[in-house]
Amino acid sequence: MFFKKAKKDEYSPDDKTVILEKLRGKYRRAQQRYHGPFFSLQKLEERIAFQRAARSDFQRFILEEMNFFKAMEEKAAEEEAKRKRQEEADARMREIMEANDALIAHYPDVFFHPMATLECRRIVGAISNLFPDIESELRYIFQGRREWNEIKFYLSDLERFVHKPPMRMTAFLAHYVADIQKWGEKGRDDADRKFLQTAAMCLTGITNEIRTALDTLPDNDKVAASTVTAKLDAIVKDFRLSDWAQHGLALKAQKKLGV
Repeated sequence: MFFKKAKKDEYSPDDKTVILEKLRGKYRRAQQRYHGPFFSLQKLEERIAFQRAARSDFQRFILEEMNFFKAMEEKAAEEEAKRKRQEEADARMREIMEANDALIAHYPDVFFHPMATLECRRIVGAISNLFPDIESELRYIFQGRREWNEIKFYLSDLERFVHKPPMRMTAFLAHYVADIQKWGEKGRDDADRKFLQTAAMCLTGITNEIRTALDTLPDNDKVAASTVTAKLDAIVKDFRLSDWAQHGLALKAQKKLGV
């Protein structure tokens, strides 16, 4: 304990002054360290003034203040530890996001709406650049083969991501924009997830169909189909869409089977 007990539990005015100044000093140091709401000097002074006015037992007052100080110190330390953990988590998340942004930085940023996130804008850029060529290539290779119907289905879905000014947004892009306008920041993550998962399913669905048929293709067509697959795989990898694609395609297969 930082104060000295006097005889008969009585304290002189000087003793009280020294003890109170030590208490104030502890509050000042704690306030400088923790920068939080736990150590209010103003409220301490109000309690000191009340004790003086009431002429309550000084020793009991100091003991209660010390217990209160310790309780606040524990809370402050807990809050500081929590804040540091959050700062570390935020820093790690920023690093991950920066690394992810670097992976997709070479794709065009198609600014189809101010509220659309960068990742969604760039997936639109990637698909918009890629679609005309792969659609023509795949039609040439697969039209007339049994795989074409499924590939054509995925291409039709993929075309919903195509946006090149001055074209208007497709209905799919407009629906995404309507969702984020309706729900704002609260619903943005869910809208982005659905948006990117749809792209993932289309891209991976096409590559799955190509791989299934690859060994049966003539050599020239096999090379061309493999080139298309490599381009689609690169987008899935750069945008980290593999898990979402597999999950979405698995759900689609279950629905087909009526599971």
